[in-house]
Amino acid sequence: MNRIEIGPSQEFSFGGENFVIALPVKERRLSTSDAFTIAKNEPYLRVYEELASVFSPRSILELGILQGGSYVLLDKLFSPRRMSAVDIRPQPVPQLLAYIADKEGRFVHFSASQTDRKILEDIVRNELADELDLVVDDASHTYEQTKASFEILFPLLKPGGIYAIEDWSWAHSPNYQERDAPFSKRHALSNLLFEQLMLMGSTSLISEIRVWKFLYLIRKATTVIPAPDQGQKDEGGSIFDQILNRGREWSLI
Repeated sequence: MNRIEIGPSQEFSFGGENFVIALPVKERRLSTSDAFTIAKNEPYLRVYEELASVFSPRSILELGILQGGSYVLLDKLFSPRRMSAVDIRPQPVPQLLAYIADKEGRFVHFSASQTDRKILEDIVRNELADELDLVVDDASHTYEQTKASFEILFPLLKPGGIYAIEDWSWAHSPNYQERDAPFSKRHALSNLLFEQLMLMGSTSLISEIRVWKFLYLIRKATTVIPAPDQGQKDEGGSIFDQILNRGREWSLI
């Protein structure tokens, strides 16, 4: 696979498409017919580039579309059979719709929440043919919504599949320490990482968690061994009910 070569103006080409890295978010460049906007800098791109060299997902689900650049790059990097994405924003991205128009097995959904169980389950079952191998969550970056998506999608992820969560460490950045900072009244997304670590320690559901400062990857175990003292999880329960914590209370920050 060819390495992504980023130019001096943060532009690059890959798989026959042009991209421009546009950060920070508040200065967002719109995708155009000349180049897709992507809100991932080089360290993010290198992680996915490395992953694509060793992992071949049959189907990908992306949470958070923004200007569509990430969708297109993931498609070019991994070449899955099928791919879908959801975004809460109602405004479609014309360039992304044009990109998928003549491609089989490519779908996008606007005005669709990452916490909508029916939409997500329908996508996995129908559009992705129940072959979900990779989830990339670059949506709300909030603890509650990101956790809700994980509770819905991780059980649907195929054994050996990978679940990526981006921008987990925002609450520990100097820019988020003031009382009036963005998300100042929200729980830190890092709480979810702590809970997933405890879930990995308590069960055989997760085989590995790889953490970078800006994202982390969770690999679902290829073989799940039921805990002898837990039995079946209640139909309406949470996957996190399986955490063993010696009866001690876990407090969110």
